[in-house]
Amino acid sequence: MRARLRELLRERARERRRRAAGARAGAEGFAARVHAELAEEFPDADIGEDLADFLAHHEPGGDPEADAELRARAREARDRIARGY
Repeated sequence: MRARLRELLRERARERRRRAAGARAGAEGFAARVHAELAEEFPDADIGEDLADFLAHHEPGGDPEADAELRARAREARDRIARGY
């Protein structure tokens, strides 16, 4: 009886670890897609991996309208990643 219970508990723990790993991979894949969309939309911008860092250290370029659009899209992408959708 104890051996069967122990095996059931181990199987549940394995299943939880598998689900958690799948959720992490899904979130990382979503973040990568959002980054790719932003990079595709602004191919000349050096966005990097961390959008918060980009927003904090980005220096304005020659075109203020284009720069404002880039910053707005980067904030939107950062918020989408934080929300998860």
